[in-house]
Amino acid sequence: MTLASAVRPLALRQLALTVPRTPRRNARVVNAFSRFFQTRVEPRVVAKYREKLELKQKTEGVSSFEELKQVYKGKIEAVRKEAAVTPEVDAVLNATAVATTAAADAPTQARPPPPPIAAAARRAASAPPGVKTLSSYVDADALSAHTSPKEIELIWRARFVAAADSLCAVVPTATYKRMEALAKRHPMFLLPLPRDGQGVEMHLLQWTFPSRESATVIFTSLEDYKLRGEFAQPHTTLTHHLELADGHGLVLAQGQVISERGVSVDQAQLLVIALQKFYGAIESSETERRKEMLEMFTRGDEKFSIEALIAEVEKAV
Repeated sequence: MTLASAVRPLALRQLALTVPRTPRRNARVVNAFSRFFQTRVEPRVVAKYREKLELKQKTEGVSSFEELKQVYKGKIEAVRKEAAVTPEVDAVLNATAVATTAAADAPTQARPPPPPIAAAARRAASAPPGVKTLSSYVDADALSAHTSPKEIELIWRARFVAAADSLCAVVPTATYKRMEALAKRHPMFLLPLPRDGQGVEMHLLQWTFPSRESATVIFTSLEDYKLRGEFAQPHTTLTHHLELADGHGLVLAQGQVISERGVSVDQAQLLVIALQKFYGAIESSETERRKEMLEMFTRGDEKFSIEALIAEVEKAV
């Protein structure tokens, strides 16, 4: 399961790939994703692929696109496996899907509390297979023995100092809780990323909550989704670990950037800063306006403005 397949019902193919820095008039949102921009795919591109599909249907002796998909089902699955996302990202998405299904199927009556178990066993049990916990990166028990937040932060940052493709942060629990509350109300959003001499490129972010002690944000470019559809791959992941949130007042975050997918670590950091602005980690006089933008985007308000979004992101912190 890929990020793109998770958001496929939202018809992201209708989104424009870039927004020029020159102000564009009448940019409106009619619902959260489909018809987000007025720009459409060029007719000649659509015609080109339609002709190829029709020719392939005749070659295979089928009368519809659905029958053609069945003929090439094996090849499609092979391509899907080759284009699969990294195991950790795939695990996060699958765990989220399983958790959602389980919650929907679970009986509504109250259940007795589980018997007490050791802290280490509890952490292991709370993380689905493939989802990394805090203990995957450091000795969580030894780290929790420190009482100084500054010491914990130094140890955590030292863990990733040599990893050139990594992101690392320490977030106060109160700040994270603000972000989490907004993330659960607005799990998806678009963020602009300036490209030198190429205008502004739009990127999709998606919050997932694969376990009780972790929350992951996945970033992918709309251009990649345009080119690859459901095979689009995230270029950046950022996971928040909550094991120390209650006892130490800190949430430890770490992420990975796959630079081969078109975004550098510096650019990914810009997206993370923009994420923090809109989800409440960075409070300022514009905080309420940014929350309103999230609300407008989620409900598909026609007054949502791409120009205003870009301007908000470009403001100094």
